[in-house]
Order: sequence, then structure tokens, then C-alpha cells
Amino acid sequence: MIYRLIGETPMRGQRAPSWRGALDDVDAYYLNDDAARARILSAGGLIIGGGADHLLLAKHRDALNGFVRGGGRVLVNGQVVQPFIDGLAPWRKLEFRGPQDVRPHSVEPHPVWDGVDYRDLHYRTGVPGTHSYERLEEIGVAGFYGRGYHLNLPDGARTVTGIGQYRLPLDYSYRLGAGEVLVHGGNDLESFSDEKYSTRKLGPNLVAWLDGGSGNGSVSASGVRSRHDAEGVRA
Repeated sequence: MIYRLIGETPMRGQRAPSWRGALDDVDAYYLNDDAARARILSAGGLIIGGGADHLLLAKHRDALNGFVRGGGRVLVNGQVVQPFIDGLAPWRKLEFRGPQDVRPHSVEPHPVWDGVDYRDLHYRTGVPGTHSYERLEEIGVAGFYGRGYHLNLPDGARTVTGIGQYRLPLDYSYRLGAGEVLVHGGNDLESFSDEKYSTRKLGPNLVAWLDGGSGNGSVSASGVRSRHDAEGVRA
């Protein structure tokens, strides 16, 4: 079971790849309800959407810490200003002047990025079709994947993705108790899973990694769990 705590419109795709069926979008404010919070924290994995209220999440820091320390896995998206899980590092805006300053680079391997060509994360374009990297350099816009970095990573943290020529920490992961926290300092990582490029692997890789947490959720043999009755969380 994987819950995606959001504070904005749920993620949707034109073709809705099957891996998205493994994620239940839940308003982060349901954490304020004791019963709903208990159900949310019984999951194996959580995604914190970039639009979630960090002040709200900070109110539940002890519960979120307990979830991870007990073996859960969390993807934290966005720009962390108010830490809400032990070890989260502050985000800083990058001063950049050109597309190479915001180019993402692989630094250390992580299963979520297995099979992903980092060049496919560099540019985005609204021009229909599938384009080569060279073509995207002409028509694309860089910086959507990330425009900042993190300071003061916790002890034992690994930089997964570096930004710019100095490979400043954009994506990083660290252990906390029996669980793991993965941080992407930009727009929601799952939104970059694009069926036309190698980034299509991000979605299913993310689901598989999150499902490896020690919660009560389960994934079907096809790799996508049965749709959870979200009303059970909202009740």
C-alpha cells in the first residue's frame, strides 16, 4: 500500500500508466484525524507531494519519524524549508545562467533511477513527439527537474543526483532507523515518468522501491496492487 499525501490537484496522465494505480492520493490534512493517520501510517510507503503543507507535516513529525524508523519508506518532493522528518536538509535556490547549470547528473546509484538516462531529465518541451537530446537542446527548456540543491545532508546520506557542474545535491537518500527517506528537490518526481523516454522507468521503479517498506500494503503479481478503498482512510 502506498499513499501519496497531497495538497493540490491529484496527479493525472493522459494514458494513466498502470503503475499510477498503485498510488492512492490522500489530502495531507487527514493526518489530523487519529484514525485516518493510523491507516495512512500502516502503509509500506509514502509520497509527500510538493504541494503538501510543511507546517502541517511538522505537527506530525514524531509520527512520520516513527513510520520511517519502523521500516517505512518515504519520497519527499519539493523544496523543504520546514523539516518534518529527522534528517531532512534545507533546500537552497541555485543561481544559474544557462541550461548546463541545471543539468542533472547521476552521482550514486539508486533503484528508483535504474535504467534512466539522465539526459532525458534535462529538458522538457511542449512540441509533440519523441525527440533526440540534440533536438531538445534546440527546442526544450531546462530546469524543470530541479533548480536548487540541499545543504547539510544528514550523516550517512548519499547524493543520488547532482545538479550542474559541481554536482550539488539535488536528490539524496538516507537511512533512518529501519527505513529510508528519499528526497527530490524539485517538482514531483513521479510526474517525470514519461512513456516516450527512458524516464518511463521512474514510475514503476518508484512503486517497487516504496513497496519494499515494511508496511501492511501489498503489490499484485503484475506489479500494481489492487486499488485500496480510499474511503477507509478518509473515514
